Amino acid sequence: MKSKINQWINQLPKFQELPDTDKIVRLAFFHTVEERRGTVSRLEIEILFDFIDVRVPTNLRRLLAHLSRPDGPLIKKADGEYSVARSAQNEIRGELAVPVRAVAAAAHAPVAAFEFPDKNFRDAKVRVLVAECKQCYGQGCWNACGILMRIILERTLDSLNAQVKALRGLHDKLNFCIANNPGGFAKTAIEGLKELKGAKLIGDIVAHHSNITLDRHDIDVVVIPFRLLLKEATTI
Repeated sequence: MKSKINQWINQLPKFQELPDTDKIVRLAFFHTVEERRGTVSRLEIEILFDFIDVRVPTNLRRLLAHLSRPDGPLIKKADGEYSVARSAQNEIRGELAVPVRAVAAAAHAPVAAFEFPDKNFRDAKVRVLVAECKQCYGQGCWNACGILMRIILERTLDSLNAQVKALRGLHDKLNFCIANNPGGFAKTAIEGLKELKGAKLIGDIVAHHSNITLDRHDIDVVVIPFRLLLKEATTI
């Protein structure tokens, strides 16, 4: 459930900024509505806070009493557990719909990190992969984006010369290029190659660890050096 609730929370981009009372209601919604469990206990809410690595409110018992007042967003049952009032459910469903519309719009918007106008890559297949990567980024498909970035990185390094291509493994190729600069890149691009070991890592994580998923931050931390390398590794 830990990975599932974190994926769900990512649909609420302002969740971390919410007051404790609103966080409690949304966690209760996840447990009772998304997970179809009907009700949630105070202990289960504490566990959900732990799952998303957010501090459990020290006054949780008092906050639950406040939230379950008449006309409040929570309803306290006879057994001491809580359900979410219909009006609060509708409000949260509305919040969940906003990111979906935003992602749909983003799919048609340019993603600057993957734009290379008037540039020809040494490996022609890279342009196709970059276009796919741009689309994945725009749609919020972070796992697919991470895998594509790893593939693009390796093909770009392979295009520098036969010696790089002959090396086995992206790790060795990165280290060789950092030490030897076979592309004649600017110093900033070479420094960026060190950061791109993170791009190798995120690709490996997606490929080999089914219980770990990426988010936008994982991609964004390597986008700048990724873009610098691709800008240097062009024929025009």
